[in-house]
Amino acid sequence: MKEETKKIGYAITVAVVFTLLAASIAIRYGLVAKTGPQNVTFKKMLMGTVVELTLRDDGQDLDKAAQAGFAEIERLEPVFSNYIKESETTRISLNAGKLVNISPDTIAVLKKALMVAEVSKGAFDPTIGALAKVWGPSGEKGVVPSEAEVKKLLLLVDWKKIIVDETGGKAGLAEKGMSINLGGVAKGYIAWKAAEAVKADGIRRCIIKAGGDMYVFQDMADNPKPFIIGIQHPRSKALLGEVYVDSGAISTSGDYERFFEKAGVRYHHILDPKTGFPARKSMSVTIVSKDPTLGDALSTAVFVMGPVDGMALIERLDNVEGVIVDANGKVTASSGFKGKIF
Repeated sequence: MKEETKKIGYAITVAVVFTLLAASIAIRYGLVAKTGPQNVTFKKMLMGTVVELTLRDDGQDLDKAAQAGFAEIERLEPVFSNYIKESETTRISLNAGKLVNISPDTIAVLKKALMVAEVSKGAFDPTIGALAKVWGPSGEKGVVPSEAEVKKLLLLVDWKKIIVDETGGKAGLAEKGMSINLGGVAKGYIAWKAAEAVKADGIRRCIIKAGGDMYVFQDMADNPKPFIIGIQHPRSKALLGEVYVDSGAISTSGDYERFFEKAGVRYHHILDPKTGFPARKSMSVTIVSKDPTLGDALSTAVFVMGPVDGMALIERLDNVEGVIVDANGKVTASSGFKGKIF
């Protein structure tokens, strides 16, 4: 087992048995044989949350691999963050009405966001950013805006007015006053890019966890057992079930992490693009997919759509499964779901 040797802005924790239970996703991992490879968890505060990289020690330089993964996240956070004035998403919003130069990373995320917006019929809409003026970028203002304020801003919410010029490396918003927020899709992309960086350093088994997004991979040539990943109950600290994943993404959207209450009503950060107010049909949604960028956006879309339309969308998509907890606490899993509901 490796010992902590230096501090480079993140903590190193060595564990044979570990439990990752935080935010809306928890992961329960099996016992590793005493004579077999062990697992090292690296933690660092990034993207407004604690990002965890758990790497299996097969003789590689784990410090170097973890640094590569964190470096990729640090490279991409300033690209997508709405809290950074120089980010590409901020530049798109500030220059609404014309196109601006953007990176291939932003083009890739925008294309995936638009695909999910289309298949969800607008339940996922990156231009929901216009409502940040009254709710805050993540609903953190703690003030309930008036219906008149929201109705006025809803005129600026329309994913069909996002323009992407892939050939020219440009993107923009069709109307002045519009604003884009890629917070519901970018974390999945960033997790995938971090995983690619870790793989490039020879890592064969890894767990990347950032808030409600998790990406796991392992070398299938090792004939490994699936990861056992717990699904947190949205109204308690207990797990409501578990999912079995060989390699892939697990993304959760819920109303129980970022919220405030007024007059006994819970106001969370996931807004319905049609009403401009918090979506009310779900407590939580967990999506399991091969594509972490897709899974990230889909968990938001399905949360807004609710158990009926949302599950119908999951069933239509290839390599996508999910678990929905509706507004009354009823739990429903998709037909191809691999796991257990407790």
